[in-house]
Amino acid sequence: MLIISDNEKYDIELKELANMLFARRKKIYLKNEIDADNETEIISLKKKDDEITATLSQKEIEISTLKSDINFKEKLIYKKLLYLIIKNNYTDVTGKWGILTGIRPVKIVNDLKKENKTDIQIYDILKNNYLLSDEKIKLIKGISDVQEEIIDILSDDISIYISIPFCPSRCNYCSFFSIDINSGKKYIKDYLKNLEIEIRETLKLPYFKDKNISSIYVGGGTPSSLDETELKIFFDIINYNFDLNKIKEFTFEAGRVDTLTREKLKIIKSNNVSRISINPQTMNDDTLIKIGRKHNVEDVKNTYEIARELGFDNINMDLILGLADENISDMDKSVDEIIKLDPDSITVHCLAIKRASDINTKNIKATNIEISDYMQKLTDKLNGKNYMPYYLYRQKNMLENGENIGFCKENKYSLYNVAMMDELQSIIGFGVGSASKILNKNTNLLRRIPNYKDVILYNNNIKEIIKRKEDI
Repeated sequence: MLIISDNEKYDIELKELANMLFARRKKIYLKNEIDADNETEIISLKKKDDEITATLSQKEIEISTLKSDINFKEKLIYKKLLYLIIKNNYTDVTGKWGILTGIRPVKIVNDLKKENKTDIQIYDILKNNYLLSDEKIKLIKGISDVQEEIIDILSDDISIYISIPFCPSRCNYCSFFSIDINSGKKYIKDYLKNLEIEIRETLKLPYFKDKNISSIYVGGGTPSSLDETELKIFFDIINYNFDLNKIKEFTFEAGRVDTLTREKLKIIKSNNVSRISINPQTMNDDTLIKIGRKHNVEDVKNTYEIARELGFDNINMDLILGLADENISDMDKSVDEIIKLDPDSITVHCLAIKRASDINTKNIKATNIEISDYMQKLTDKLNGKNYMPYYLYRQKNMLENGENIGFCKENKYSLYNVAMMDELQSIIGFGVGSASKILNKNTNLLRRIPNYKDVILYNNNIKEIIKRKEDI
């Protein structure tokens, strides 16, 4: 299918919307792209005076035309007409998210609340302007209601993200920058030294003089890839530079159980970490092998039990829907096994085919099922087990127009996840691959200050990285 718009600045979002609607079962092209001239299905979008028209033709025969008066943002009208002409003429489209291609649908509701819109007005805007289904409106409105309490807690604070970019192996769905812990062992000493310099020198900036830190999140990579000695050095850096008694939440991504021992968990627990993630992604041994994990389901259960024995009372577990060769029964098994363990929160991801992941570069087959329908079934199941959805985000190239949802038991939400995903705070990033995102509360816009994504470049350019931070 070829999409031709008379306003090129809308092209990327129009293509993203069409890809989303067809769940990538149909090739979508823009004009001047390779093979675009060979397409026989063409959607044209044009503006004349105060009217925008969308026309679908096939082999130069007009099939359908829609017109719209301009009554709200022009770009959204283009997207709305594209959505409607596809929805009206094709039966195999997944349209529950309407015209939304952005990753933060809950933020739309939060912003409408700031404008003092009533529940009825919010529903009408989501339904009529953005064309969301009742199912998705109920979902994001409910999450926004839960976040009202979290927003009050976060107030004007900032949060901290710290990257430990080492992993024991690369999972086939992953696109994050990371370095193999075995080949990268020689870089860790310098990395921790430079990380300490970056944190220490950045916190001296005037910006931080009157700032309270609500949460610290340690991610990667897999932070628990560090050995016990390295972990102790890392936590010495944290304890020296931050007053953890004033931090509302300190999360450490323990992540992969093949990196965890009882002694490592003891070190993490003894350093005021209040929340950890233990992320199996699936509870099927065959799939764990296929995605590149070096542990089995029994290892997950044993590690989880050790963490509980040591006193961790806020444990998150991640699952990914749509991993290689998994069907509905396989995913049901994973969900049921996780529910039996009774973690404090469960984060459910729909597989996103990332450009840099092995799934994409090596053409590994992903599950082809109606993920969006299954996600609703799963949401109902978790609601019945007292898990409520508290944050949601979407990604490009997600299977079957799906979404990622964080579910938690009462008061077991992640402050950092909400602050970051719904852009409620400035986030200061430290380490390889991180980025500082400075929020202007007056304009609601973010300014991004990135770090290097390569360990060697990071270690060799720490002065430049600190210089960038001065722009905060």
